[in-house]
Amino acid sequence: MSDGHGLVESLTLLSEREIDPTGPIYVRLFKDHPELEAEFVMDIDGGVRGSMLSQAFDVLIDLAEGEGRFAETILTTERQNHEGYGVPPDTFFLFLSTIRDWARESLGGEWTPQMEADWADVLAQAETVSA
Repeated sequence: MSDGHGLVESLTLLSEREIDPTGPIYVRLFKDHPELEAEFVMDIDGGVRGSMLSQAFDVLIDLAEGEGRFAETILTTERQNHEGYGVPPDTFFLFLSTIRDWARESLGGEWTPQMEADWADVLAQAETVSA
């Protein structure tokens, strides 16, 4: 099991670039899964997208740091909420993978094997913690 430092390091490196990741992450999500774009039709100002992304970062960091204080509650609650919207559980977790894919692509040569291992570990935790 990895220690999560690589995931946190990847997000720290990206945050130092002072680029809002919301747009690029959702562009990637909708490119890879065009059927999901319709789920956001009411999000005219992007507030829901920003809130979801912020919450996802909090969950990822919580899991990566091994504390899990609120990740389980958030994931369980949001998975149930999304099922209520008609979003299947497997689809719900695509968002976290999309964030990883964006981070990997954005960091390019700065992406390390440790980052890859830690992201894989945290994504696996996220899928099992709320099952």
